[in-house]
Amino acid sequence: MKKQIFIIFILIFSMFIISVLIYGFFITSVIPLNSDFNFEVKNGDTLSSVIKTLKNHGLIGNNFIIRIYTRVFFPDLVIKVGSYKVSKYTTYWSLMKEINKGIGFLKKIIIPPGLKLSEIAAVFKSNNIMTEEDFYRVIRKDSFLAQWDFFKDKNLLSYWENFNTQIPLENRLEGFLYPETYFISENTEAEEILKISVDYFFSILSKIPLIDKLSTGEIYKKIIIASLIEEEAVVDSEKPIIASVIYNRLNKGMRLELCPTVEYILPEHKKKLTEDDLKVPSIYNTYLRKGLPPTPICNPSFNSLKAAFFPAKTDYLFYVAKGDGTHYFSKTFTEHLKYKSKSTYY
Repeated sequence: MKKQIFIIFILIFSMFIISVLIYGFFITSVIPLNSDFNFEVKNGDTLSSVIKTLKNHGLIGNNFIIRIYTRVFFPDLVIKVGSYKVSKYTTYWSLMKEINKGIGFLKKIIIPPGLKLSEIAAVFKSNNIMTEEDFYRVIRKDSFLAQWDFFKDKNLLSYWENFNTQIPLENRLEGFLYPETYFISENTEAEEILKISVDYFFSILSKIPLIDKLSTGEIYKKIIIASLIEEEAVVDSEKPIIASVIYNRLNKGMRLELCPTVEYILPEHKKKLTEDDLKVPSIYNTYLRKGLPPTPICNPSFNSLKAAFFPAKTDYLFYVAKGDGTHYFSKTFTEHLKYKSKSTYY
């Protein structure tokens, strides 16, 4: 009897040791891959298809044992769609944890300052993050904008309504997608991605001193001006000066006559605008209309926003590009013409 009990004990102990060894092997051992690769888990993939893909890339072991191990230690396993980075340092344990949680490989997406919405949509599309159709579907939705009190302000809504159909629905969000480097998983919903960007914009905006003292309308006007500064300035140190020119011209009732407001309405970018371009009828054309364009014309950086809220104090009314990224500034039209003749830009 004692001998039988001993044998049973030995068998149980042996099974325990074997289980521990199998468990330890899969937890601590890296997958012996042939090479690093991005592992795409798609809709319809199962544990068996995941194991098959890993076996094709070098995973060693019996399929049945691997499945048993996985189901024992991941009883609630859900194969979640995503793109996963698998390197020579990846263990089976860590990879299955990622797939179970849906922690996919994050793509680095760079949104440079000064892009307009159509250009940002193209960046997302080229990185396989979202289609242009999904991009515009989201930003045209009233319910999307309604997530922020700023866009529910009655004065702002009334301001937009004054332009009737002259402002495309998507232009309401122009200026509010903050230029930054984002890390995004391919399986993230379009609305979630765009919400992150708008949230980031408002977090940046909140860093502007005394902004809580301004009305929504005043803030919106300054965001429009920030977008003009972003398009006009190359050197950050000149942004407050360019801001002062814009404010000085507005205060004197002068047309702003800024080329980027014309470029905004053209179907494609031009290195140099023609006289005919400057005559294109549009509420955005500041060569024809006094005042600001009805919405921002791009998505500005923090330095442009700061310059719009805190412009330099000058008497300048004109500036012309030197051709090296900086500008000649002048107080009179006569002086402006003199600088214009010196500019290599014209």
